[in-house]
Amino acid sequence: MLKLFTRGAQVLGIEDIGGAFRLVTLEGEALRNVAWTPGDKIQIQLGGWTQRTYTPMGWDADNGRTRILVHLHGDAPGTRWARALRVGDQCIVFGPRKSVRLSGPPSTVIVFGDETSLGLAAALSHQLSAPTVIGLFEVSSPADAARAAERLDLNGVALCARLEDDRHFAELEQRMTALLREHPAAELVLTGRAGAIQHISRLLRQHGVASERRTSKAYWAPGKSGMD
Repeated sequence: MLKLFTRGAQVLGIEDIGGAFRLVTLEGEALRNVAWTPGDKIQIQLGGWTQRTYTPMGWDADNGRTRILVHLHGDAPGTRWARALRVGDQCIVFGPRKSVRLSGPPSTVIVFGDETSLGLAAALSHQLSAPTVIGLFEVSSPADAARAAERLDLNGVALCARLEDDRHFAELEQRMTALLREHPAAELVLTGRAGAIQHISRLLRQHGVASERRTSKAYWAPGKSGMD
C-alpha cells in the first residue's frame, strides 16, 4: 500500500542553521517529473504511522530533488527525526499535495506565521515570478529565526518575540495594521499556530479585508499532534 501512494528518497545534504533549524535536501528517482506548485506540502514517514508535514522550498523535477527547512524545537517526533538524520539516510515521502495556493498572481503577498512558516515564505518568494513576499512571524528566538531568514534570502521579514500569555499580540496587531496600510491590495496567507491565526483573522475582518484575499492554514496547536 505504501508503494502505491508514496515516494522513496534519500538525504542528499544537511545544513545546520544555528541550533534551531536544519536545511535538508532530498533526492530520488521517484522525485523526478513531479508536478509541484509553490505552497504544496509533503509528508514524511517517521516510523510506523507517525508522519510530519513540511513545505518544499523548491522542486527540481529534472534531477529529482527538493529541500525542506525543519525547525528543531523541543522533543517532538519531527525534531528527533531531523536531529538524527545523516546524509544517505532513506525516507518515505507522501506528496507533494495541495496545501496553500494563492488565488491569483498578486503583486504582494503577506505571509503571517512562525518558525514553521519560513519554508513557505521561501517557496513563494523564490518560485513565483511576480509578487513581493513580506513576512510577519511570531518566534521563540528572533536571533535564530533571523539567521534562517538570512540563509533563505528572505527580505522584508519582521520577527516578533513570542511572549507568555500571548502578550506579544499587541505588537503583532500594530505591525500587521501597518502592513495593511502600506500594501492595501496584498493577498494574505496566515499559517503557523492556530490561536495566532484566529487572532490575526479577527483583526483582518475588523480592517475589512475581504475573505477572497485571505488564505489560512494552521500547522500546529498546543496539545495537538499531526496537524498539517
